[in-house]
Amino acid sequence: MLLTATEPQPKLAISLLGPIDIRIHGKPVDRLHSRKEPWLLSLLVLRQQREVTRDWLASVLWPENPQSQSLAYLRRTLYLLKQTLGEEAVRLQSPTARTLRLDLSGAFADVIAFDAAAVRSDADSLESAVALYRGSLLEDCEEEWIFQ
Repeated sequence: MLLTATEPQPKLAISLLGPIDIRIHGKPVDRLHSRKEPWLLSLLVLRQQREVTRDWLASVLWPENPQSQSLAYLRRTLYLLKQTLGEEAVRLQSPTARTLRLDLSGAFADVIAFDAAAVRSDADSLESAVALYRGSLLEDCEEEWIFQ
């Protein structure tokens, strides 16, 4: 994550360019229970605060399983992710019984900052985008959904 010294440290910072890096109050999150937790968080970040159906998330993360089992795995992974995020777990919202959403207000997500800088496309913004780039999107993830 690249922030200037004058910028306040966000409570939650998620970097998806290169290896996944999740930080709370500047400290790396290192107590993930499975690889599905950061992938779930990543999918929600990539939806940029839009609601995502639980059915879709379950089928993307566990495509080889029956839907009922995938949904059970999703519930368990969501529970573990909330534990991992601690006080930042309030960002994981369920607008309806069938949807999830990640509130990124006041948080930092490199992919969102990168896209915004690329859209502005002035020299300073492009320099910022280059500085944010640490590698390909979710470079440690080889799941089929990442290539879509």
